[in-house]
Amino acid sequence: MLGTPGMGPDLRELVDLDRLQEIQDNFAAETGLAMITVDSTGSPVSQASQFSQLCQILRRDPKVRQLCFSCDAHGGFQSAIEGRPVIYQCHAGLVDFSVAITRGSQYLGAVMAGQVLLDKNQNRLNQMMIGVADQSHAEEAKALAKELRVVALDELHQAAEAVVRLANDTLLGHDSRQLLRATAGPYLGRMASSTPRKTEAPPLVPVETPTTCVDPAEIVENLHSRNLAGNLELVGAYLDWLIPRWSMKIPREHLVELEDVLIGIATSEGMQYGRDMTIEVMSKRKGRRTSMNRYEAQVHAERLLIVLHDLVEPKLALNERSISTLLNEIEKDPTAYLSVQKAASYLAWSESHFARQFKQQTNQSFIAYVTGKRLDRAKLMLAHTTKPVLRIANELDFQPLNYFSRTFKKHTGQTPTEYRQRLETSA
Repeated sequence: MLGTPGMGPDLRELVDLDRLQEIQDNFAAETGLAMITVDSTGSPVSQASQFSQLCQILRRDPKVRQLCFSCDAHGGFQSAIEGRPVIYQCHAGLVDFSVAITRGSQYLGAVMAGQVLLDKNQNRLNQMMIGVADQSHAEEAKALAKELRVVALDELHQAAEAVVRLANDTLLGHDSRQLLRATAGPYLGRMASSTPRKTEAPPLVPVETPTTCVDPAEIVENLHSRNLAGNLELVGAYLDWLIPRWSMKIPREHLVELEDVLIGIATSEGMQYGRDMTIEVMSKRKGRRTSMNRYEAQVHAERLLIVLHDLVEPKLALNERSISTLLNEIEKDPTAYLSVQKAASYLAWSESHFARQFKQQTNQSFIAYVTGKRLDRAKLMLAHTTKPVLRIANELDFQPLNYFSRTFKKHTGQTPTEYRQRLETSA
């Protein structure tokens, strides 16, 4: 089970919060490092200790504050995946380190500390969520950046090791956490640029990157109930908000937040799941060059959700399969089960028994259900790609190919070409 609040172990229930705050305040005062403890979503568990004036001002903006929460969450995720503290640059260009708190394979949260600059080689650290600067804070932030502490990397190593000892010896049981020496990056596989950057003043916080993402708790609930369709619906609604017009494209970086939420959920379910999900995400990020349209974003998000479900869901024995699990298989690939015979075989039922049970559970015949799923995908492809109609029909396995046009018109009142032209006209 997850460490997401409300969905599993909550760090707030496992530690003495008053004692945590006392230790954190004392440590921050002794080291001069800002410090905070967060849960698995990056939401604060403790009050902030010794926060810099720069961060206090930037966090007044709700959008920037959400980016801070996201940075804290993902820094903690990476520490859990690496099995050691991780040092990195936050989205505002300040240097932090994260110490993950786990129980067994469950990721519960992290202790974050830093808000400093390095005396040298800061450009070698990885920075997350670089984006468009919020100019409303520009002058004030530049002035406050000059007041930030400048420290050596070894000082952060020593501080991270001290936090590990404090967490294990004072707050947690000795079996709760095994941590190694702190190290600098990489953060979720995002390697730092080879081009040196000036570090006298950190870049200002980006606030134009979308921050309204899917609710991790809802994804977790659907994951635990094997409801892939529910998660696809959640992500589809998010993409509708993110890409509201069919002709619109977005920078691929705008999907980073969604990807990192899925990495975090996988990590909370198990460290190996987190590593596997990170590899999957990073392999796709390396190949990104151009902006994505709605269809490309949908396909990418669907693939990641399917990977998440495949990682976390235990393999089913034949006697554990049901119509609900069959529906999940159809969500993964609407062309995988096109005949009653193949669907009945999945459940080891007779065709007649399967047809009756399927209609009783879904209120429609199996063929009508699968056809509807393929037509939904066809509408998405017609709206958001330039693929020829015959190619769409072939990819969705409509045979013969002209059957696609007849079926599409029967369900929508328009031919595929007319449907596409109407969308182009209204765009």
